[in-house]
Amino acid sequence: MSSSKPASRGSLKARKTAARLFAVQAVYQAIQNKEPPSKLHDEFITYRIGMDLEDTAEGGGQMVAPDQPLFRDILSGVTERWGDLQQIIQPRLKVTNAVEPLLTAILVCGTYELMAHHDIDAPIILSDYINITASFFESSEPKLVNAVLDALSKELRPVN
Repeated sequence: MSSSKPASRGSLKARKTAARLFAVQAVYQAIQNKEPPSKLHDEFITYRIGMDLEDTAEGGGQMVAPDQPLFRDILSGVTERWGDLQQIIQPRLKVTNAVEPLLTAILVCGTYELMAHHDIDAPIILSDYINITASFFESSEPKLVNAVLDALSKELRPVN
């Protein structure tokens, strides 16, 4: 891990986006390893902050450090409300087969944030999770994430 740049470098928006990406990656890893996502917080903070991006499409530099309170909150919230989140998401998926674990991680994190973070505008949350999805998938998955999270945002955050 290189430390030529400070790990906290980046705007607040970039750090919040990084927190969402870290959360998706941690939840995915937790699903794969069958462990609670909150157990991965320290590992991600210790080993992933300041990670070099030389092997990525960005062509070098360092990964922006996540907003740690948001990252911690998403992981603990997803861990605590896993069953509730699954019950909310599952009926909105029009697939009969199991959803790919990475897609599950994206939907669970996005749904949790829509439920728990009314202080953040829904379009900001949706945009970040759609962009995260598009960075991993090239087919219809970003449209699926958009459809599911948009429907959930209307249900979980009704306009008065």
